[in-house]
Amino acid sequence: MQPLRSAPTTHRSVWMWAGAAAGLALAVTMFLNSSKTRTPAAASRPPTETFVVSGAVLLGDSASFVRDDHGGCGGTGDHAGVKDGAPVLITTRDGFAGGKLTDARALTDGTCQFRFSVPRVPTGQDTYLLMVAGQDPRQYIEHELKSALLALRVD
Repeated sequence: MQPLRSAPTTHRSVWMWAGAAAGLALAVTMFLNSSKTRTPAAASRPPTETFVVSGAVLLGDSASFVRDDHGGCGGTGDHAGVKDGAPVLITTRDGFAGGKLTDARALTDGTCQFRFSVPRVPTGQDTYLLMVAGQDPRQYIEHELKSALLALRVD
């Protein structure tokens, strides 16, 4: 007579032990890695230095702005968006920084002038695109933006 069950083969037990050893090695590796002190990814990157871009925007064509009763001015027609509080954006490959137009003044030379300041512009970028009040962006390099007050004529 033959037994109802066949005797276990050594082939099956070899694979069982190999699987158990691999599982134990994986568990030990996970335990050792989880006990190490981890640094957040943001903290491991060097901090980006920034600078401030300051300047003035001019509307020099008298048809591109109107004067108000208080010595101020604002853009008209295609330049209607050029007014106090209008956005000034500097875009880089890594993001953007923003400021706004302030201190609108109708000057005696027949121009309309606004001041702006854009903080937290990252250093070390290849190019910078500066856009005032939705007008066409202009391309600059870092040296140009860091020099004395930047003067833009948008009319």
